[in-house]
Amino acid sequence: MANRPTFKGTLELTAELLGAMKKAGANERGHYTLEIAVWPNTRGTSERSPTHTGPIKVKGQQDSPVAYASFWVNDGEATGSASADDLF
Repeated sequence: MANRPTFKGTLELTAELLGAMKKAGANERGHYTLEIAVWPNTRGTSERSPTHTGPIKVKGQQDSPVAYASFWVNDGEATGSASADDLF
């Protein structure tokens, strides 16, 4: 899988999440921080379905609006585990 990233993903951000992120303000480095948690996508309907999906929220805000992330693992295994020819 040369020249392919190990992980590829998309983020589907909502206007509400962007507003909450702006309201929370930037961190000490001037960056806005989101929290993403993804799990294996057990409901994938095709080979092109993301291997992992999960919510996105503003870091540290329990009542943050939620958006969604989709990730694909490019190691040939849907679970994201190490491939059989991995040396480590």
